[in-house]
Amino acid sequence: MQHHVGGDLVDADDATLPVDDRAVAFGDGVTDTVRVYGGVPFAWPAHADRLFDACAALGFDPDVDAADLRSRIEATVAANDLDEALVRVSITRGRGGDGSPALPGAARLRPPVDPDPTVVVTATPVPASTPPLTVQTVRTRASSGDVPTALTHGRLDAVRAQAELRRAAPPDDDPADEALLLDADGRVVGGTVTDVAFVDEEAVRMPALGDRTPRTATRSVVRELARDEGLPVVDGAYTPADVREAAEAFVADPTAGVRPLARLDGVPVGGGPVTDLLSELFAARVAATRGR
Repeated sequence: MQHHVGGDLVDADDATLPVDDRAVAFGDGVTDTVRVYGGVPFAWPAHADRLFDACAALGFDPDVDAADLRSRIEATVAANDLDEALVRVSITRGRGGDGSPALPGAARLRPPVDPDPTVVVTATPVPASTPPLTVQTVRTRASSGDVPTALTHGRLDAVRAQAELRRAAPPDDDPADEALLLDADGRVVGGTVTDVAFVDEEAVRMPALGDRTPRTATRSVVRELARDEGLPVVDGAYTPADVREAAEAFVADPTAGVRPLARLDGVPVGGGPVTDLLSELFAARVAATRGR
């Protein structure tokens, strides 16, 4: 495999970041996962906006534009002979600090005045199948929304949630596929790498995120498809029970788009006609992307 690091394609074994890169030392960088269909990045404008908005929230200029980023994605996919891929794009603030010499710790923490960002692009093959997901609510709470946590390298809430799933799995059994994270008030935020939605007789319902960033750009695509079809989409404060008792539930997932939620906390939920419709509409959008 080859990765794109700092503007160059390098062999995976040689793809490194310095130990004083701020993403390595402090999680001071942003990242997003992009699905590539037929060599074409899907919903690229939405992904680019997410990355650049996250850089702005952290207070640094990425020193790259959307066209350049896209060209690096396409070069990475081509170098690895992948038509179908999951691509991770990261933009770190770069190296160094600019604090008081009287307090060395602060000298490292305070960002440099003129950062030199580093862009990293990696690509992996897409799984052969994407069956409905089993999901389990975890005690780990989602990080607050004062920074775009879902798009930074500081994803400790997701790491802790996945570790919790592994600890909770019975001996000799696999853990649930995905964790459901709640906020401090017990309201649904989303998965670790997916956004959750459910369907009742009135609407497609998604958790209101407030200041939080959606886990995926796929969420906005699904919302757009539903509204274009005349399906009302309502954001609200929902509990895991609301999802478990829904007529249908699914996740927005970069790997597969619309993916039925098979079970939540051991309770069967599953998809249905609305989930199937949105999945078909998503597939049509993917086909149009391939055509481009």
